[in-house]
Amino acid sequence: MNISVRKFEPKDAETLSQIQLDSFKTFLGDRITEMVPSEEWCKVAAVKNEKAENAIFVAEQNGSVVGFISASADLRRGLGVLNVIGVDPECHAKGIGSALFEAAEKFWTDRKMRKVWTCVSSINPKAQIYYLKQGFTPEGRWRDHFFDGIDEILLAKFYRQPNPS
Repeated sequence: MNISVRKFEPKDAETLSQIQLDSFKTFLGDRITEMVPSEEWCKVAAVKNEKAENAIFVAEQNGSVVGFISASADLRRGLGVLNVIGVDPECHAKGIGSALFEAAEKFWTDRKMRKVWTCVSSINPKAQIYYLKQGFTPEGRWRDHFFDGIDEILLAKFYRQPNPS
């Protein structure tokens, strides 16, 4: 299987929106009916200044986009965010998520992030396992956060150990 990862291009926006919807439906079912509008992907990808920078990476297989990851870096605080990751449900468990995370991790380490955080739905055990395999550890919980009755688990990965208090 030949997977390549590259930076987002505006032509990818509609495909990313569909992949996000399809991948989130695998655990949210009918709770989710729409995702990020196509034009929002371009706005997110365009953020780059002295305080913050965003990057979106897409995975391609045989010339088709099959996944994406959106990463942010707060350059003042050394705090990165894995905003969202999505893989076409027909392509799960084929290394695409790991290839995408590798690109995001290079983005964060090149910008000297000390910590990266994300959250994962409590009803998405596959994603929870994915994040643990990538080196994240649970740090807390947001109750009833994005959807009524569904908690979000807060996760973090340290690139530099925190200073003792």
